[in-house]
Amino acid sequence: MEELRQIRLRLKPETVAYLEEFADDKRFGHLGQVIDHIADEHKQLADGKWDMQFLTRSISTQVTSHIEELMNKQVSTELERIRLAANRSDRHGQILTELLQALMQTEGIEDIMTTDQFKPTFLATAERIVQERIEHQKQKKDTLTVERG
Repeated sequence: MEELRQIRLRLKPETVAYLEEFADDKRFGHLGQVIDHIADEHKQLADGKWDMQFLTRSISTQVTSHIEELMNKQVSTELERIRLAANRSDRHGQILTELLQALMQTEGIEDIMTTDQFKPTFLATAERIVQERIEHQKQKKDTLTVERG
């Protein structure tokens, strides 16, 4: 049998009333048993709460880590594609600028007529072809993305 200690307590009347009601409901013989029972329950809940908090933090950390890892891979891949496309476009733009400048210099052209003043048929054809290529590549990419899931 456990060793019991006797102590003297000062409690609010509401606390004593609650403890007595609890003792009647649970069929405890005296208030000391009620306090022991409540203390045991509190200890179990506190331990369980700590375990749940630890478990929750652990799971949250793992999930966050996996999501960040996936996002970093995806973002990195997409940024690489964008970087390469931007570099290619910049290089092509610079080449075209150099060719156009050389042609204009060779032909002695001092000024130009802008496309809002006159848009030749060959320019409209070129714009249409480029737009169709872009749409075709987008459709291929969208199809591949859907297939990969």
